[in-house]
Amino acid sequence: MYEYFKNILEKNVCKTSGVCSIHPSINALYEVLLNEIREISYYLVKLNEFDLTNTHITQITISALSIFLVNTNFNKTKYLNLLKDLNGAKTEIKQKYIEYCSLCQIPCEIIKSAIEIQYNTSISDLIEKAQNLIANKQKNYNKEKQNMFDLIALSAKLSAINILKLQNLNFSSKEKINKYGFETLRFFSLTNGYSIRNEKIKRRIEQFCSIALEIKRELDLALEEKYGVKEKNTVSTDVQKGFGILVSGDDLNELEKVLFQIEQMPLDEEIKRKINVYTHGALFTAHFYPYFKNNKFLKGHISTDNIEYDFSTFTGSILLTQNFVQKIDNLYRGEIFSNKIISFEGVQDIISQNYEPLIKSCLKTENKLFKKGEDIVNKYDFEKIKEKFLNYNDSEIIIVIGQINKQNKEIKKIININCPLELDLLFDILEILKNKQIKITVLFAQCNLSNIETVLLMLNKKADIYLASCSNILVNPHIIEALKNEFEIKIIN
Repeated sequence: MYEYFKNILEKNVCKTSGVCSIHPSINALYEVLLNEIREISYYLVKLNEFDLTNTHITQITISALSIFLVNTNFNKTKYLNLLKDLNGAKTEIKQKYIEYCSLCQIPCEIIKSAIEIQYNTSISDLIEKAQNLIANKQKNYNKEKQNMFDLIALSAKLSAINILKLQNLNFSSKEKINKYGFETLRFFSLTNGYSIRNEKIKRRIEQFCSIALEIKRELDLALEEKYGVKEKNTVSTDVQKGFGILVSGDDLNELEKVLFQIEQMPLDEEIKRKINVYTHGALFTAHFYPYFKNNKFLKGHISTDNIEYDFSTFTGSILLTQNFVQKIDNLYRGEIFSNKIISFEGVQDIISQNYEPLIKSCLKTENKLFKKGEDIVNKYDFEKIKEKFLNYNDSEIIIVIGQINKQNKEIKKIININCPLELDLLFDILEILKNKQIKITVLFAQCNLSNIETVLLMLNKKADIYLASCSNILVNPHIIEALKNEFEIKIIN
């Protein structure tokens, strides 16, 4: 199973990871979006000083923060509408702040909007304004501060995605969701500060690690509460005869809704039995939850390191879940559906969580050829792994995430966790080792977004962290610089 993940995550396939080869105009428009979120966050924090909150604006801002804008062929109308909604929210929250300053008879601390958005603002107008905004940032921020601001943006964005997933699972209380949302935006609002000292920024990043980890742990608990505790499984990569649906992204909640609606649709039972659902990309992990493992419609996983090949050769309909971030600029659209906040031109939108159009679409074309694939086997026993660490009493330990070549077979201090499925175990392991007098080193043998997220969650942990070198087109080099220079993460070849 490790080899499967290794193939899809290595740097040479960054073009399908959704974070490389971003067009300059897209980068500019993305900066406009972040700027609106940044300014809204500022006023939310200021209102909080009066013990006032606005959960509605917090929620829509978190939703906007979760967006990755990487494709040139995105829906321009949706983008502009979202931007205008955010601008309206900013005006509203700013006015409330001014009112309470007046009521309390204290001076308001107003920030000047970096970009003015009018009703008739066009995409070309925004690109031009964004170029000036980016130039001003480069002029006013020193390099170290800009690096840390980029790191803050990525960390806040990843937490925003987890908050939305948690909210959709209906596991946590609204109060807890609102708290997580506000704390994430409070953290992101740091990027408004020209004058804030680098030492304070670093300290706040370390403090936010605990909040981000709490959000991730809450999400893990919610997923296991709803879908069962992850267990061993053998995943098929066979392509079955019948009608196909391919679900790509990382949202288990959406996959569940598709499977449920297939069951509920008033179709002839013989037709329904021929509907085969497959996961793609990061949704591979679905197969280790009992709910999905035992679902009669979920037949396996179809995914290579080439998304263009996967999508163009798949017979059936394709769903892109909300957090799908891969680049599909060069793909023929065909029967592709999307639940993304800002979807792509030529892709059919899922409206109000209704997946019936996707299901009906797959019935147009039947695959009549069976294709045998190679099974992916998960042999890991999570409890045995934890037990191994509980009984560990040496003075030093090296935990490897990924695969390395051990030249010296006598090295017994290295414990290898080959499977990314087990990354959620890492923090349990660190907790187990916390009270033992053991020097801990964690080595991430590959650089990918999953490992970067884990590194971000570990910045306040007492461990030496090594990360394989990252391609500049895979991960923003400013973020790598901040990790290396400010947090002493060792980058290795």
